[in-house]
Amino acid sequence: MGLPLAGLACHAQPPAQQSRQILRVGTAFGPLTEPLTQEYRQTFPNVDVQSVPAPNSIDVIHAIQNGTADFGVAFSNDTYAGYWSKDQGAASRAVRGVALLQPLSQYLLVRGRSGIHDVKDLRGRVVGIGPKDSSSSIVGRLVLEAFDLNPLTIKVISTRAAAAEALINRTVDAVILPGYVYPDEVMSSAIKDGAYFVPIAGPAVDRLRETHPFVRVTAIPRNVIAGQTSVIPTIGVDMVVVCAGDLDEALVYELTKQLFIAFPRLSGVEAGLRFLNAEEAAATPIPLHPGAARYFRERELSR
Repeated sequence: MGLPLAGLACHAQPPAQQSRQILRVGTAFGPLTEPLTQEYRQTFPNVDVQSVPAPNSIDVIHAIQNGTADFGVAFSNDTYAGYWSKDQGAASRAVRGVALLQPLSQYLLVRGRSGIHDVKDLRGRVVGIGPKDSSSSIVGRLVLEAFDLNPLTIKVISTRAAAAEALINRTVDAVILPGYVYPDEVMSSAIKDGAYFVPIAGPAVDRLRETHPFVRVTAIPRNVIAGQTSVIPTIGVDMVVVCAGDLDEALVYELTKQLFIAFPRLSGVEAGLRFLNAEEAAATPIPLHPGAARYFRERELSR
């Protein structure tokens, strides 16, 4: 499907002959996908790049499968499960890999003067996590179960602004959030009020990874917030750029190429995600799209 990409980024066709190919990008992981979508719009004026609702990782996979999206970012476990799913009908669109990204870390942020310095200190406390199917809900619940923290109260918090307010108002003792950028405007009030990071590490994490191999050991870099002078261990899940298997090969080739060009300067991306290693990026948990595979082959040959 799709039209040839000759002159994709420079030579416009006469108006009577011009037909713009459509690329629908899922909105999950907005701090990454929003600037990437804008980058594609600027780079490929002959492609109609649209944002389509797909708020979470699994939504991206489902949207590609049911034909409402063509491209997006998902967690490695959702990508793998979606590729091998036997619940999808024969007409379901195939999902293919474009590039493997670094893990998206989860940050355990606790309120100031809480006395919490270890995950086990959360026992008997109130912990905020994101809504169903969000990364902080999925990974957060795994962490709380792995550390056997009952009794424990889990409070679902829908936005980062609500999480910051809950920390300041002492209606939660801690929140588990995806680690994009701190302190941002939304969380700065909680940081100024004394909120700080707590490590997610130890034997419980080792046991968790034995049963959930998609969970990776990661770290919060130094100086993310004031006074944080050391690297803080935590966990995360690999992110994968994915697309529909029937997407035009020439288009996917160009999208993959531009991903490598644009990735370091994408705003709003957590420091640990700003590096895209070509050797690792090709190792997606599902087969690469032919367009992405051609990009990686040519990149390797040009070395």
